[in-house]
Amino acid sequence: MKHAYISRKGESRLIIIFAGWGMDHRPFQGLERPGYDIMAVWDYRSLDFNARWTEGYDEVAVLAWSMGVHAAQACHGAIAEKTTGRIAVAGTPCPVHDSLGIPQGVFDATLANLDEANLARFMRRMCGGASGYKAFAGRMPQRPVEELREELAAIGCRVARGECTAAPPFDHYVATMRDSIFPPANQLKAFEGCDVVEIDSPHLPDFQALLDRFFIDKSLVAERFEGARSSYDANAEAQALIARYMANQLRDKDSAAILASPEATVLEIGCGTGLLSRRLLAARPAARMIFWDIAAQAPDCLPSGSYRCCDAETAISGLPAASVDMIVSASAIQWFNSQLSFARRALHALKPGGILAVSTFSRGNMHETAGASGHSLHLPDAGVWESFAASQPCVEKIHIGGFPIVCRFHNAMDAMRHISRTGVNALSRAATGARSVAARLLPDSDGRYCLTYKPLFIILRKKP
Repeated sequence: MKHAYISRKGESRLIIIFAGWGMDHRPFQGLERPGYDIMAVWDYRSLDFNARWTEGYDEVAVLAWSMGVHAAQACHGAIAEKTTGRIAVAGTPCPVHDSLGIPQGVFDATLANLDEANLARFMRRMCGGASGYKAFAGRMPQRPVEELREELAAIGCRVARGECTAAPPFDHYVATMRDSIFPPANQLKAFEGCDVVEIDSPHLPDFQALLDRFFIDKSLVAERFEGARSSYDANAEAQALIARYMANQLRDKDSAAILASPEATVLEIGCGTGLLSRRLLAARPAARMIFWDIAAQAPDCLPSGSYRCCDAETAISGLPAASVDMIVSASAIQWFNSQLSFARRALHALKPGGILAVSTFSRGNMHETAGASGHSLHLPDAGVWESFAASQPCVEKIHIGGFPIVCRFHNAMDAMRHISRTGVNALSRAATGARSVAARLLPDSDGRYCLTYKPLFIILRKKP
């Protein structure tokens, strides 16, 4: 296996692109994502991923494409400790299969007839036709055909030996619906029951669009919420309602017993300006309270020495096993690359009998601006969380559910000001003007302009 940096700026986070068969680093040149270095890996004649390639990084995110999906699964152990978000694109964990991957006959014919002319035909099909192939010409990989034949044969041998695994699952599976390499129907069948995103694309997707859509610019999140600190509480009606609901859920017998115990430790993730923190502290807990947030400034309500500025998605891995009694969070983990990976690590850090209580947002959150601006978070819904809870043998589900909160404004610009004053405009650095987005918003039947929040509450108990 070979590797090369596509973008290297000394960031603490790394995106690894597991390329498809026949590729090298050239198809990915020019890709960038603020806050991340980017590395491509390729050549699957062997799957000898070197863990030293990720040294110095606090977080690793993965985009696996085509045959790289199978490779990423096989290499996961080398990077599992640091990995958060994992996206599979136009490929399946079982890459050669009549109904779950490339049909066996097509794969065998490609291997048997591989030469320069047939390779060029493959690339044209990969690009979706002549025009895509022409645009791809300047980024064409440069590897000898004999090497590609060896790589394809090695992949075929591994599949024949049964060396395919669907574990661990990816966070999202992106199916390319104009794909002439991996049949779209086979992609969808392989991803049944998973979080699938269908895109109108040939086998070669728009990688920059995928990076922008699925990997969070965390520096922008911190910047926008810092900028909205002084205006947040006066404008965050929905978030205040969510914090109040969460605080009420924590009055049950088990949660109240933890908060009342002087030997217990309670960690709040993403305390922000303290909407939930103040409610927890108002109950005069005897437990040791710890507060984490990505913003540099702690809210005034917190006791001295209890606050840590950090990226909680990566910092959670530093907690010893069974060291915390309760982990709570309100309206924060939607800004993580992988909410489910975070939840697994949080459960690992909980003591037996401990409580994980978080609110996030569900698919379709603020759909009004998503349609107008073209930017939205890709969020798991309640069904994904139900499946997650059912898959964890150590977990007892207490509650998974939510309800919509509709904020109504007299005009579209008031809606845009609400977004700015609460910092939830951290989706993109693109200079999409507020007035331009506002012009695309549509009023409801009463002439009001709505923003619909879709909070989702997950409360789990680690079995004793």
